[in-house]
Parts: sequence; structure tokens; C-alpha cells
Amino acid sequence: MKKINRRTFLKASAAAAVVSSVPLYFSFNDYKKAAEEIEIKQIPTFCHGCTSYCGIIAHVKNDRLWKVEGHPIHLKSRGHICARAHGMAAYEYSKDRITSPMKRVSGDKFEAISWEQAFKEIGEQLNGIVRKYSGNSVVWMEHGTHRKTYVDRFFDKIGSPNFITQYSTCFNAKTNAWLQMTGTSLNGDHQNAKYMIFEGRNFAGGIIPNGMNQITKAKENGAKIIVIDPRYSEIAKIADEWVPIRPGSDLAFRLAMANVLISEKIYNKVFVDKYVEDFAEFWKYNKDKTPEWAEEITGISADKIREIARDFAKNAPQAFVEPGWHGLHSHYINSTQIAQMGIILNALVGNFYERGGLMPSAGISLGHLELPTVFGPEKGERVDGAGVEGKYRSVEASRGIAQIVPKLVEEGKVKAVFVCNYNPLRTAPNPKEQVKLKNAELVVSINVDWNETSYHAAHYILPEHYYLERFEHPYTVSGHLAHDHPQVSLRQPVVSPMYDTKGTLDILKGIAEAMGYADLYPFTIEDDIKAAIKPLGIDMERLQKAGTIEFPATVKTGFPLKKGKPALSTKTGKIQFSAELLRIEGNIGVPTWIPPLVSPDPTKEDEFRLIHGKQPWHSHAFTSNNDYLMAMSERYDGTYMWINTSRAKKLGIENGDTVTVESSIAKNQVQVKVTELLHPECVWVPSTYGGFSPNNKTAYNVGVNFNDFIPVMVEPHSGTTMSQEVVVKIRKGVK
Repeated sequence: MKKINRRTFLKASAAAAVVSSVPLYFSFNDYKKAAEEIEIKQIPTFCHGCTSYCGIIAHVKNDRLWKVEGHPIHLKSRGHICARAHGMAAYEYSKDRITSPMKRVSGDKFEAISWEQAFKEIGEQLNGIVRKYSGNSVVWMEHGTHRKTYVDRFFDKIGSPNFITQYSTCFNAKTNAWLQMTGTSLNGDHQNAKYMIFEGRNFAGGIIPNGMNQITKAKENGAKIIVIDPRYSEIAKIADEWVPIRPGSDLAFRLAMANVLISEKIYNKVFVDKYVEDFAEFWKYNKDKTPEWAEEITGISADKIREIARDFAKNAPQAFVEPGWHGLHSHYINSTQIAQMGIILNALVGNFYERGGLMPSAGISLGHLELPTVFGPEKGERVDGAGVEGKYRSVEASRGIAQIVPKLVEEGKVKAVFVCNYNPLRTAPNPKEQVKLKNAELVVSINVDWNETSYHAAHYILPEHYYLERFEHPYTVSGHLAHDHPQVSLRQPVVSPMYDTKGTLDILKGIAEAMGYADLYPFTIEDDIKAAIKPLGIDMERLQKAGTIEFPATVKTGFPLKKGKPALSTKTGKIQFSAELLRIEGNIGVPTWIPPLVSPDPTKEDEFRLIHGKQPWHSHAFTSNNDYLMAMSERYDGTYMWINTSRAKKLGIENGDTVTVESSIAKNQVQVKVTELLHPECVWVPSTYGGFSPNNKTAYNVGVNFNDFIPVMVEPHSGTTMSQEVVVKIRKGVK
């Protein structure tokens, strides 16, 4: 693979635009003169390289993308973008994009069909499934919720409650804990902080450009950064201290920190007395969780735990434990309790709604179209059991449990599956189980390329416009960063569609019309955008021109009050240390110690816990077929698995060696990086690689993926995959 830097990439992009648009009757000199006269348009939109959705400015000439830059106003970018944004912009011109609707005809063979044929056949099959099994047998799986409003209307018509996100493989434990304990969600106010703890949170790996800018500026102003992670991650490179923790022991560390704060009476008692419920219950169960107790579990000395807890309290309220995202919140059987403890530690030092502590992301309410009510069959309970009494009562029904859909297909409970902007065969545990999606009577993949789900499981592939070719419902900018000013951002076309593709709304319209619901979507995407922004006092032309618009500040410091009383959206209006739904299920509502589900045997030199994480130039498997980003992986040995130097030496393994990795369900080979920068009891792999769709040629057979080694599991409180509850054996060579 050709190695390429950013400068070469931008030059190549521009050159490609020149060559591909030269008319045959032009000489090069004619073209050069004409090209010089063509205006370069600067069109704002937002990126799709990850779910941060940073604002970008696309530079377009002759309907060809030349380059992208960071939007100067957008909260996430503020004029800067990461490698993923550059690489995924270039993916507009990938040869592996799906160019028209496809139908599987036999085995791995597909044929191109018209949209009319696709809609007709899918509509007829779906009508038959709904009549025979009810709408409850139909599932929509999506990465995120951008299309949910449109899908909800369709599902109201057929009687399905089964919109399922990828969140159970990502961060369900975090959002579940925050919802139950606070009724809201807050973010670190990085730029005003004096002391920041990043535990299992690699802010520089899952990079948000403006977020890292705020963190580095805070450090320049004297803020102290503590990173607690088994791996010396990218964020650790700017930290004041890296504390390597035994993987799987984060809950013990947090419980011991709380013990120090309470037992030494250095917590904010005034704040706790006014704004916290169930403090006494929490302390009752955790009086014995001392630093000495935690030292044996975490491998971190009791003195170090006390030092961190005391420094945390000393710098509060301009101090916080970073609320995090994927890291820790889908990894272990105790991930929900880890998330609870993040809330509790922050509450104990009274940093809620304080500058430099935890602050909200400013929000703003959008309008909506006034549409006829949809009447359809009564919906049953969710097929995945999320939010259902007697099944997974405490799992957020709005999120769902993605990893068990193939099992539901096998059980005959799911008959039709739509998979949109999502690739569960590569990003959910055990692809040998995930591929059983194909056994549903109807599987429709709505994606842009030949990802594993499309290639191995879909009966029909309906290609969506690439993100640079489409409008979407306006996006209220929020998440990960504290900010006072609400923002609204618009995704809009910057170039014309290259192929015979459609937007998701038009795809749903086509299927609905084929089923006999011609009036289900009596609007266009433009109508939807105009209705959404109408209450904001702006029009579509202004938003298209600006890309992102910022409004006057709405966020204030100070705990929310109503008539002088705490007014969070919880039962008591306070921060509840005991989670309501966990108590309803008969569990202890407060977090206390729960050991990991599995652990490597310390007497066996070849056993390790397998952990994973992001790289700054990739976004899990989403970017793994990108030539430019994969060139970076090649340059930096990005596909290598990390192993601790001392453990490698005992196994006779040297840097660059190929090793065999084996779990209870899978075995594969990968090259290794031997390093001191990893806890000795684990091995680490990046979350990007292991592509197994031969039509996605760049990703195919490159590296391994952590999901290959993990059985399908469901953490009982939040429904997550417990993706680091896996022990592997490592052997030198191919065996």
C-alpha cells in the first residue's frame, strides 16, 4: 500500500478532480485556462468520520471535492479537523462504493437492479411478513438515531417498536447511569479545569479537535492531568501522570477514591446534604472499600489512591473525573456500576454545574412538521427485551440490545431486519453469530459500501447518498464538551451524487409506497429542515450559507432549582446515588464491588485479558476501508497488537513477531508491538481492523478485531456487550 501524507493526499485529491473532469475535446491547455476561471465554492456541512460530527468547510470546484477544512464556528472543530475527516472526505471517490441497488441472487453473488424493482420486491416481502408474523417481527438497526423520526413513522404504520441502535456495543452503561441517577448528562468543562482525571477515556484517540485544544490550553494554564489506563494511550502523552491500572479493576479504584473522600471528610458535605439522595445507603455498602483493599485488586498503591483522591478534592470544584464514552462503559459486567461511580465521585466534590467541573452542553428545541397521525396495529413489547419487565427492565428501550438480534432471528422472533449506516457483523461480538442475521426472511442493508453486513448477510443492498451528497435533519451540536451557546448545524450536499443512490427518507418513501402507504411521507427533506428551524427565527438559506449557527448563551452555573428546591429530572430532584430501576428489579441500587466476569490465571504465562481502543486516525471499523487512513496504519504499524515487554520475553516473543491469539471461540494471527507502555496482564488491539468483506478491498484480511474473540453476552443492567470480559492465550508463531 502506498504511504501518503496529508500534503500528498490533498494534492492527489486536486489532481483527481482535474483529470476526471477534462472533456475529451479539450486540450490540456484549454482545460487549464477553463479550470482557472471556474470558481471554487466553499460549502459548509459536517463530517461523518465519527459520531462527533465536526463542522467542516468543503472546497469544491467543477462539482468535485478538492479539500475540507474545519468550520470556524462549530463547537467540535473550531477551525480544525482530524485525519479521519480528511480521509473520509476522500472516500466520496472510493471504488468500493455501491453504485446502485443490489440483490443477492446466490451465495455471494449479487446483481444490480433498479430502484423500482427493489422497492417492489422489498415491499411485497415486508407486507407478507407483517401479515403473517405482525410488525413486531421487524427490526431496524442503525448507528445512531439520525433517521429515527422517519423510521418511527414507518414503524407506527406496521406496528413495530424495534428501533435498535449500536449503543449497546458502545456506551449504554454511561447513558443509563446518568439517566437514572441525574435525569440529565453533563460534560467536563476542560478549558476551565484545574485537575482532570481521564480513566479509561482516551480523549486524544477518539479525538475531538476543539476538545483537545481546550485540554492542552488548560494544561498550559497549569491544570494537572491524570490518566488511569492499562495502556499508555495518546491522551497519556500530555498527562502529568500515567497510572497503569489492572484491567477490569476500575470499579475498585473508584470505590476506594470515594472511601478516601468520605472517611477523611474532604468531600463537599454542604453540596451532598443539599443535592444528593441515598448518600447513607452508599456509605453503608462501601465503608470497607479502603485504598488498602483496592491496592490488591487494582495494582495501584494505597498511597497513590489517597494522593489522587486528596488532589481531586483539593482542586474541586474545578476538578472532574471525565464522564467518558465507550471506554469502561461497555467493557465489563460491572460497567454500569463504574458509570455510577463516575457520577458519585464528581458529586462528592460538588462540581456539578460549576465552571471547571461538570457543565451542560447547551441545547435548543427544534420544530417539527405538522403531519397526519399514523394509525397502525398496536405495538407489542420490544423483541430484544430492552425496558421490558422480566427481561431487561433497566436497559434503555430507546437504545436496544443490538448484539442479540441474530439470536432472535434464530429463535424465529425476528423475520425482517433493516440495517442502516451500521455494520454489526464487524462491530458486534462473534461474527460467526452475527452472520446469522442472513437467516431472517428479509435483510436490507442501507449503507454506502460493501461492508461485512452487506456482503455476507443482506438480501438487498440499497445504497444511501454519501454524506457529502445529502441533506439531513438539522443537528443540535452537543455532547462531550461543555458549552454555553446552543448551536445548530446542517448536513447538506456539497457535490452531486456520483451514483444511482438515494437518501434514506426517499428509500423509506419508496418502500412505503410499494406496501400501499403512498401518503405516509407527504413531505421532502427540505420541508423537514424548514419546519425544524422555523422556531429559531432563521431560514434555510441562512443555515445553508452558514453551515453552523450559534445562538445566545442559555447555560448558567448553579444547581437547577425550582422554588428553591433541587430540580433535576429524578424522583427527588436530586442526584440519586441509588439507581431507581435497579432497586425495582430487586438489586442494590447503589454501586459496590462486583468482580470481573473472567480474569487471566496468574499462574499461566500465556494468558492475558484482551482489551481494545481507538487510534486517532480511525473510528472503529467504520474507516477501515479508507486508503489514506490505512496508509497511516501501515506507516505506524497500526494493526499490531501490543504486549508488555516482560511478558513477551517469557514467551520468547520479539517486536514484529507474528503470534497466535486464541480465545474460547476463535483463533487468529497478528504481529505484535513489544512495549513497556502496557499493563503486563493484558494485550491490546486497536478496534479498527479485521475486515472480511472481499469487496472492501483495502480492509480485507488486514489485522484482527477484538470482536472475533468475544462471545455474545449481555450485561444485565445496561445491556452492553462486556467486550473486555475475555481471556486469550498468546503463543509465538502460527499454531
